[in-house]
Amino acid sequence: MIEIAVIGGGPAGLIAAREAARAGAEVVVFEEHREIGEPERCAGLLSISGLERLGFSANGRYLQNIVKGAMIKSSGGRWRVLDAGKPVAAVVSRSIFDKEAARQAEHAGAEIICGVRVKAVKRCWGEFLITASDEIYQSSWVIDAEGAGAALLRRFLGAGTEPKGWIPIIQLIVENHGLDKRFVYIYLKNYLPDFFAYLIPIDGSLGKLGVASRSPNLRELLRRFLVEEFPDARCLSASSHVIYTGSPLDSTMLFPLRFVPVGDAAGHVKATTGGGVIMGGLIAARIASAIAASLRGSSSEKLLAEARRVVEELWRIAFLRRLIGGMSSPLLDLLTAIATSRMGSLYLSKRGDMDFQASSILGSRF
Repeated sequence: MIEIAVIGGGPAGLIAAREAARAGAEVVVFEEHREIGEPERCAGLLSISGLERLGFSANGRYLQNIVKGAMIKSSGGRWRVLDAGKPVAAVVSRSIFDKEAARQAEHAGAEIICGVRVKAVKRCWGEFLITASDEIYQSSWVIDAEGAGAALLRRFLGAGTEPKGWIPIIQLIVENHGLDKRFVYIYLKNYLPDFFAYLIPIDGSLGKLGVASRSPNLRELLRRFLVEEFPDARCLSASSHVIYTGSPLDSTMLFPLRFVPVGDAAGHVKATTGGGVIMGGLIAARIASAIAASLRGSSSEKLLAEARRVVEELWRIAFLRRLIGGMSSPLLDLLTAIATSRMGSLYLSKRGDMDFQASSILGSRF
């Protein structure tokens, strides 16, 4: 009998496994791919403060670059600079980062089984029967960290994230981007109304370039963007996936069911940027710690309340996205100009938080 079965070996699942194991729970992680961190699809731009909150070093071997701000190109072609004047974010190799998360989870006592796909989860006499490949495991709790799609979650609960919240994205590794590696670059294009395009430098030559849209002609839009902004860049590799821009599920409400989704499966993602490693990791850590506390007969209320606060922040960020998404291009350009003005930059450099974006604007702190 397993105490906690974690389905999915991405950051949320691995961080959950680490925290539950540290609290003394027996944890097994089931990962369908044969290697943790593969395939690598994420842009890997993580706030330094967020890494520290999750217990990771900003100088780990997964580090590729450090940035101090963003340059935003409006739909009208004007550049705006948001310079924090100090290091604020790390560009990481998600493959190496995930492997480090797995190492920490195993060091804490969790078992990770790779190359095993969980096909079904059923409740039986108060426990869960987990069909993984050709074997059946019994578990007292299930943490569902299966990622986008979350087929098991939908079959088990009959519900999930907002289908319209998922947007297809294509990301390239490009060479010869020719930009200052101390900044990330955001491009607001009228032909990419669902999201934006970006270039995240790995170094002075290599970068991660992405475009996202619900348009069926996404590859054509990518080619158009490359011709407009990076005619001299050379593509080294490409990957396709989806990002979430909807509202999150409140996993704390599902805690009594003992089947709890975290990470992308629960939409624990910043709707404004599609980034979910930090916020999803914070929620997963507290959910897992709460489960471990419950298994040992201790109170889980404080930990669940902390997780709920992060979920509520994601709700506010999703509201901000809907608000911004309804703005016309001139109004959005004005908002960008205000944010990147001297006063705006000063405010954000002192009170800004890449992860707790809504709280930053409102002046509150996590």
